[in-house]
Amino acid sequence: MAFEATKREWGELYAFFRLLADGYVYAGTPDVKRNEAQKLPVAMIQREEHDGTRRYILEDEATVHVCGEKMDKRIAREDFAAVAELIFAAVKESRGNDVMSPDGVEEFLDEVAIYDLEAKTDDRTDFYVAFYTIEAP
Repeated sequence: MAFEATKREWGELYAFFRLLADGYVYAGTPDVKRNEAQKLPVAMIQREEHDGTRRYILEDEATVHVCGEKMDKRIAREDFAAVAELIFAAVKESRGNDVMSPDGVEEFLDEVAIYDLEAKTDDRTDFYVAFYTIEAP
């Protein structure tokens, strides 16, 4: 059964899934463009879910290890990429502020046990991103 959410809610989920799928973030330039020379690899994303804090660890090029108090499972990064693209297309095609969930998205959200599109936090942080660098202690 499809459901509606705002573009803001979908946008947060899209950014989260895109980070997990891509596994990196580009630094920006002063003219607000992507700095191709500075790509920061993502090691882990931490997000508050309905059942507590959950960590999404990028184990390798193909897998995200999702672990929390009530969850320990591995999910293909390509699945996060596919759902991110479905969300992006739905938001892009939408005329109003409310967007209907695309086919397949609700099933994926059930699989990864995400029931709140916006993370529930008091300090307005949606998620925390840890970057990996060989120079880090």
